[in-house]
Parts: sequence; structure tokens; C-alpha cells
Amino acid sequence: MVVDSLVYHPTITKVVKFLDTTPKREKTFRLLTYLSRFLGYYAYRKGYSKETIELWANLKANFTFIRKALRFLKPINHLQLASKAYDNKLLDPILQATTIIRNLAYAGYLSIDGVIFFKLLGIIDSKKYPNLPKYASRFWLVGLIAGLINSLRIIVSLRNYEKQEGDNEKETDVVAIKEKLYQAKRKLVWDLLDTFIALNSLNILHFTEGDIGFAGVITSLMGLVDLWKAT
Repeated sequence: MVVDSLVYHPTITKVVKFLDTTPKREKTFRLLTYLSRFLGYYAYRKGYSKETIELWANLKANFTFIRKALRFLKPINHLQLASKAYDNKLLDPILQATTIIRNLAYAGYLSIDGVIFFKLLGIIDSKKYPNLPKYASRFWLVGLIAGLINSLRIIVSLRNYEKQEGDNEKETDVVAIKEKLYQAKRKLVWDLLDTFIALNSLNILHFTEGDIGFAGVITSLMGLVDLWKAT
């Protein structure tokens, strides 16, 4: 039957499995948030009706709210990752330090995000702590800078390793190094785009909502591609 073919189709099964975990749903809503931000600016620039612009603004606000709910208690995961990096005495000192700083900064960022979530719920007076988004962005920026240094360290280390080994490298080693280099460069670009978003949220840069939304769409897609491959 046609229904059975759809229900048991491998792609449909993978989509169901993909959306069955909180991190993947959260990343999906991240994409929708930044897409709404981009389309809202596009509608404004093209002179669409006020109702259309408000529609995208409301969608962005609602998707943001859902994301905050899905990320609640996520700081615990980053604290655990920071602890594991601290205990790993075999790790390169720079990689160890940047991994610890990155995860502690993300834990701080997400903890503040949790307080903002309580404000949106009305548990905390919405007028209290007006600078929380700014502090959250600062923590996020620190984590991103640590991530950039981490990626650069990996790239430099792998290139130095390639030079030292030269012709002695096995074919399997060459493939593995190229893959690690690619992933490190990809993560570098990813963090640079997110850094662009963080710098704008702190008013250090002053690009448009469309630029910020577009950058967020790209990094959201990068994250979803990784999660899709891992499903």
C-alpha cells in the first residue's frame, strides 16, 4: 500500500528518529528563528505590509521562546565537558585550556538564558535584570573566541605534523589528517559566523537584521547537517 510505503520509507524513518531528540529539535528551531529574522528584514526592505512584517517578528519571538525551553538545564552538559577536559592530562595544553574556557563560557551563557526564560514565563519580573541578554552575549562571545583558538591550534598542529612526516605517511593517515583539517576549518568558519552574530548583538558591529539572520541560517544548517549525518 501507498501508506505503508510512506510510513516505512527509510527517509521518513530517519526524519522521525532525527526529530525524536531534544538537541535536534532545538537546532531545528534555531534555523527557524534565524530564517524568520532574515525573512522579516527582507519583507521590511521590500515594502511588504505591516501585518506580514509582524508575522515574521512574532514567529521569531515564538521560536526563540521554544528554543529557550528546549535548552533549559543544558549548562550541566557543558560543565561536564569542561570537567572532562580538565581531567584529560594527555590533551594539548592549548586545546585543553580553550575547551575548558569554551564550555564554561557556554555554561554561563545558557545559565543566563535560563533566567531570561523564567522572565518570559513571568516567574521573574520582566523589568528585573534588563542587561541579561548583553551578559549572555558576552559569555557566548568568550566561548566562541576560545573555539576559534581551539580550531586554529588544531589546524596548525596538523599542518606541522604533515610537514614532519612527509613521505613516511601512510595513505590512511593522509586521509584521516585531511578529514581532521577539513573539520577544523569548517568549525573555524562556523565560529566566525557565530562571532559575527555575537558582535552585532553587543553593538560592536552594526550590520542589518538580514545579515545577522543569514549568518544564523548558515550556521544552523551546518549544525543540522552534522546531526543528520549522526542519525
